[in-house]
Amino acid sequence: MTRWRIGAAALVAVMVAGAVAIAMWRAHDPSQAHPLEFERSRRISFRWVNSSSQSRPSAKTLAQGSIRVRPPAAATAQHERRAGLAWILRQLGASDAVIDELASRNLAKAVAELEQRANAGDPKAINIIGEFAYQHCYLGRSPAVLDEDSAMQVAAARTLPARDAAWFGQVLHDDIAYDKQVAAVCQRMVHVDQVFSLVKARARQGDGASMWIMFNLADNISEMQQRLRDAAAAGFSEAQFELAWAIIGGQHGAAGTGPNKVNAGDMFRKSAGILPRSEAELAVCEYRGCPGITTDLASAVSHAREAAQRGSIDAIIAIGPRMQESMIDPDEVSAWKLIHALLEQQGCISNGISVGWMKDIASTLSSPDISGNAKALAKQYWKTYGTQILANLGCIS
Repeated sequence: MTRWRIGAAALVAVMVAGAVAIAMWRAHDPSQAHPLEFERSRRISFRWVNSSSQSRPSAKTLAQGSIRVRPPAAATAQHERRAGLAWILRQLGASDAVIDELASRNLAKAVAELEQRANAGDPKAINIIGEFAYQHCYLGRSPAVLDEDSAMQVAAARTLPARDAAWFGQVLHDDIAYDKQVAAVCQRMVHVDQVFSLVKARARQGDGASMWIMFNLADNISEMQQRLRDAAAAGFSEAQFELAWAIIGGQHGAAGTGPNKVNAGDMFRKSAGILPRSEAELAVCEYRGCPGITTDLASAVSHAREAAQRGSIDAIIAIGPRMQESMIDPDEVSAWKLIHALLEQQGCISNGISVGWMKDIASTLSSPDISGNAKALAKQYWKTYGTQILANLGCIS
């Protein structure tokens, strides 16, 4: 299953020892957690009907379609793989064609071509294969671990209705098959140490993306923090986002000291133009206050709404229910919850395919909080922003 480093990612969470958890996958105590992170643990979705279509729609086609149609299992698995690659590989310079190949059965061909280009000195190829080598080869799960995880999920799926269990099993099977293919490609083709040496050389030349990849390979937290600050100073948006997360998570020393000390507000603002996630987190900080960001509820609503329209919906779901109705209509919040659900079911937003995820999807429409007006708003928002959202998330080219 594709592991996302959205938020401040799994390794950044390791860096924040004892502080507020940053990884998207974790459950949270609502009395202690960051509002956005707590809401991420609540999966709200539609009750979908089956679709017999096996074609792969474009972002425009999907955005124009029904938001109540559950896609074929293979499509959801493909979307999840693609989005799990696109969110970071695009920042590293990958084209849609490269991402499509890496998310498909042409994976080996794509990796071979990237390694060839990287060895020839292509900066984009160096960073793309560097991130792939780190995330999927260095950190990747072995076939044995994948089989164990699959068996656990299959056993848990017995609690699902038969139709949902069959669909889930197909998604899981496709997901595990791809991850095994990745493991085989890593073992057979990817020379991790050699790739890292190419990335290290680029980092020494001041390449911000390379610096960001290398911060994960530091020997201690102080060195990790310095590398992350260097990558942020070089202008790499993901580094700016993750550095801001470390700061608001309370990580000691993350901001640095002296005249070069940074604050979360500056980092979120600098990266918000590139990353909708940064605008979403800026909104949450404007709601609750963060280092370098003063409370401004009107601005928080504006940024949360804009981030949602760009594909980062968590903020408006998190802060909306806590705002006065005069500032944001509860039906607007519910409408964005429904759109968020569409994207989950499509595989475009994912914390990983799981039985718990399926159960949440199956139960959502029984919620009395979703009014007819909210559903109408969801259709309106989807018609207006759907294509843009799908394109930004990268689940469909």
